[in-house]
Amino acid sequence: MVAVRAPAARPALFTAMAVCSGATVANVYLAQPLLDLFARGLGVSSAAAGTVVTCAQFGYAGGILFLVPLGDARRRRPLLAVLLAVTVVMLLAAAAAPGLGMLAAATALACGATVVPQVLIPLAAELAPPERRAGVVANVQIGLMTGIIGSRVVGGVVGETLGWRSVYLLAAVLTALAGSVTVWLLPAETVHRGAAYGRLLASLPGLVRREPALRHACLLHGALFGAYTATWTTLVLVLTHDPYGYSTAEAGLFGLLGLSGTVTAPWAGRFIDRRGPAPILAASAVLTLVTAGAYAAGRAVLACMVAAVLLGNLAVQWSQIANQARIFAHIPDARSRANTVYMVAAFLSGAVAAALASAVYGTYGWGGVCTVQALLALAGLAVVPAVRRHDSKGTP
Repeated sequence: MVAVRAPAARPALFTAMAVCSGATVANVYLAQPLLDLFARGLGVSSAAAGTVVTCAQFGYAGGILFLVPLGDARRRRPLLAVLLAVTVVMLLAAAAAPGLGMLAAATALACGATVVPQVLIPLAAELAPPERRAGVVANVQIGLMTGIIGSRVVGGVVGETLGWRSVYLLAAVLTALAGSVTVWLLPAETVHRGAAYGRLLASLPGLVRREPALRHACLLHGALFGAYTATWTTLVLVLTHDPYGYSTAEAGLFGLLGLSGTVTAPWAGRFIDRRGPAPILAASAVLTLVTAGAYAAGRAVLACMVAAVLLGNLAVQWSQIANQARIFAHIPDARSRANTVYMVAAFLSGAVAAALASAVYGTYGWGGVCTVQALLALAGLAVVPAVRRHDSKGTP
């Protein structure tokens, strides 16, 4: 277990954490708008270029599973410094890659090390005063979501203007700058107990068995994130065909609507600090259900499609903030490991939902995908009563 010697609730520290989270998580999504540039620059097919995106996702998932648990037993400053250094070196290697294989390998290693946000978020919850914990988590989440959305837009613009290698160079510079400032601002720590690495990983299944709050979070956010992923996976297919007929670039601009969730995130955090997470979790599930209907109507009405994108992003970000704030409050001695389990569950549910949505779209069309989203929203809503019963017992 790692303890902070002198908790520092300075706003500058939490701001740096948010910026660093955004700069580092962006590395996972850099390749998505660059596939055509990879194909042209490296002389490969677009399908082959897509392996870079796959390697990025697998690298990040592996980093969450195998590296994030170290946050419960190691000093975070040196841990973050090492992760940031490896990330920067691998981004530079990707920028200099002579071929697709080297690019994919460097990307996988960079994304495996760029799990910095998943170390910082539990640490932010630890450093924040209990009465402000959800608000602080929400602010760091704003940086995270801005990085995810901004990377796709900025990466596409920079790549088209200066070439894809410049995107990786820019990412290396931003990661180094944001990471250095954050590590410098972190307070000193002392290690009370350093568990062996193998024991840390072996403790994850037991954590799920012992902690109802963690099970609730995995089930509820897994369902809502799966619903979100199902529609986003196939949305571009709807927007690029009749009646809309947008180009891929125009359809991609719908991603900017995802910033809507960041506008209300601070309010959601403050509400959770005052009233608890259950009302926000219930609202997230209901909003996801409403979004399914709006998406279905959006097949022919643009205003409904825009409303669905806005509401869907609100719902998934509220769910993320509320679930993380809840598990950090209930599991203070294993926040990093709890976050590992939670994020792995979200990634798995998203992957399964994406595959399911693609298959359903091919057979039943957009209406089938919206039905999948509605069913997943109902599954998430069904977990809310268990959350209320558990929290009503007077636990944190």
